[in-house]
Amino acid sequence: MSTSMISVVYAIFLGAMILFNMVGNSMVCIVVLKNKAMRTSINWLLFYLAIADVLVAVFFTPCILSHFIKLPSGIVGDMLCKFLMGGGFGWASASASSFLLVLIAFERYHATLHPLKMLSRGRSLMLVPVLWIVAILLAAPMVLLFIYREEIQACEIVFPNYLTSRFYHLIWSCCNEFLPICIMGYLYTRIVLCLRERSLVSASSQTKVLHSRHKVTRMLILVSVIFVLCWTPSAVLCALTPLVPGHRVTVDKVAEASALLNSCLNPLLYTLHSQQFRRNLASLFSCSRREKKTK
Repeated sequence: MSTSMISVVYAIFLGAMILFNMVGNSMVCIVVLKNKAMRTSINWLLFYLAIADVLVAVFFTPCILSHFIKLPSGIVGDMLCKFLMGGGFGWASASASSFLLVLIAFERYHATLHPLKMLSRGRSLMLVPVLWIVAILLAAPMVLLFIYREEIQACEIVFPNYLTSRFYHLIWSCCNEFLPICIMGYLYTRIVLCLRERSLVSASSQTKVLHSRHKVTRMLILVSVIFVLCWTPSAVLCALTPLVPGHRVTVDKVAEASALLNSCLNPLLYTLHSQQFRRNLASLFSCSRREKKTK
C-alpha cells in the first residue's frame, strides 16, 4: 500500500472518531444540563471531561484537513500551523482530559474513603480551570515551535536541538500518560479494597448505598482502564522514539489516534454502564420526537 493511500485511510479513521466523539460527548453534556437529577458532583466532572474531549476533536479536525490542503509558505503558513493546523490546542485539550480523569479519581477516593472530607462541588469547580491552565502551559511549546515545512508540505515542531526535543516529549508523556496511570491505579486500588471491606461488614440498610457506589466506581475504573489501554502504546513509543521507524512522525500519529480514540470511547462507556444515563438519554430523544409531532 502506497504512502498516500495509508495517509487517506488514516485520515478517514481519524475523521470517523472525530464524528463519534462530537456526537457522543455532546449528548453527555446535554443530558447533564437538561436533568437536575444528573447534576451531582461526579456528573459535573464528567461534563467537564466531555467538554475537553469535544475540544480534542474540534482542534484535531484542521490537523487532519492539513493532509489534503497545501498551506501558503512563509509567515502565514507558520501562523496557520501554530494556531490552527498543527493541533497544539488539541494536545492541550487531551492534557486537560487526562488531568480531569485524575481529578475524578481523587473525588471518588475522598467520597469512598473520607466521605466527611469529600471534595465539594465548589472546590472541584475551582480545580477545573487550574487544570486547564496547566494543560495549556504544557502544550504551549508545541504551539510556539510549530512551523510549516514547505519541502514536506506539513506542519512540524522544530526544537533547537535533539536533546531539547527528547526532554520535552518525555516530560509531556510523563505528565499526561505515566503519572495519571500510576495515580489512578493507586487511588482505584484503594477504593476497591475499601469497598470490599465495607461490603463484608455492612448492614442491610447500607447495602443500597454501597451497591450504588460500587456501580459508579466500576464505571469510572473502566473509563480509567480504557485510558490506560489507549495511551500506553503512545507512552511506550515516546520512550523508545530513537528505535521507532519514522521516529517522531510515527509516534505523533499514534499519539493523535490514541487521544481521539480515548475521547470518543468515554460516552459509549457511560451509555453501556450507567442505567441513569441511558434512561435520561432515552427521555431526551422521546421528548424531541414529541416536539416534532406537535409541530
